[in-house]
Amino acid sequence: MGTFDNFFSAEPDRDLSLAFANRSQGDGQLPRYRFGVLGYGSAGGLVGCGGVAMTRLLGPYSTFAGAHGTARDFTGVAGTSVNHVGVYGQLEAGIFVPSVLHAGVSGRTASFTSSGVTGVAGIEGPPPGMGITAAAGVLGTASDALGVIGTSNARIGVYGFSTANAGVVGESVNSFAGFFAGNVMVTGALTAGVKNAAVKFPDGSQRVLHCMESPEHWFEDFGAAKLARGRATVKLDADFAKVIKRGDYHVFLTPRGDCRGLYVRSQGGASFEVRELGGGKSSVAFSYRIVGRRKDINRHKRFAKIDTRLALPPVRGRRPAPTLRAFIADIEKEARAKATPAMRKSDQEVAALPPPEDVPF
Repeated sequence: MGTFDNFFSAEPDRDLSLAFANRSQGDGQLPRYRFGVLGYGSAGGLVGCGGVAMTRLLGPYSTFAGAHGTARDFTGVAGTSVNHVGVYGQLEAGIFVPSVLHAGVSGRTASFTSSGVTGVAGIEGPPPGMGITAAAGVLGTASDALGVIGTSNARIGVYGFSTANAGVVGESVNSFAGFFAGNVMVTGALTAGVKNAAVKFPDGSQRVLHCMESPEHWFEDFGAAKLARGRATVKLDADFAKVIKRGDYHVFLTPRGDCRGLYVRSQGGASFEVRELGGGKSSVAFSYRIVGRRKDINRHKRFAKIDTRLALPPVRGRRPAPTLRAFIADIEKEARAKATPAMRKSDQEVAALPPPEDVPF
């Protein structure tokens, strides 16, 4: 038998544990009812408070919420799941959600001007640079705190992947676009406008030394040897010989004493022979430098052209970064332009409603 009335109010009973409850079928069994609670309201579908009695904390995202939970010392809204998604949020209709994706919090959106999950710490930070719209699967922003943090004890802290663009992009106006306080591993090519080394000086300061560049891929090795009656055979380092094309390498000699001069008489895959000019028989010491082409790189073009640009949305001219208020206004303008008639009608109906009153608990 059903019961109908204008409203229902729960009064304290002996148990003092539940204000409203429907019967379940026991652990491991589906309940009898498809919906535990079904509510429709102009100022909110469901409103709940946990802990000490208090009124709702109203804001632009909670005033007309389908479900609003608030608390003073506890969690306002909590969603838990053993084998699926704890809390799910969706913007716009007609979105396919793969059921294999499990998460504590999952957000979905069909719009390219919106984000699936947005997190704000304190005051919003500046809008993204490089002409990128603030729309992402996960958007984290803050003015004086970190925008996004990823940590892990045994796996990857933050992972970025893309099939047609950059996996991770970093940009900064007054500091480093990327900072690594540890070793860096690159499995592909490293391309940079300038490559420097920061070297610590005795006075404690860090000084810049620049890398030498070449239009081809070379490995180098250095060493010293000594002539015996004007001759010397120098063996290549076995490991160095494994990584160069041994049939085509260069040897540069520097005598370390008075002699007629030195030259390379012959060179092979394992060693090279040095002799003194003019048939000299001295025992002068010398230094050598070996430069060999990398063995693992076969296809190479000298001074090859490279495009370092990202496939970013077109930017209409160059202008200073907008203020946060102007940036939000631009985003709202784009959202209104892409809104469907049903979305506009819903916004008009909500705007016409009187402001909701705080609900005392």
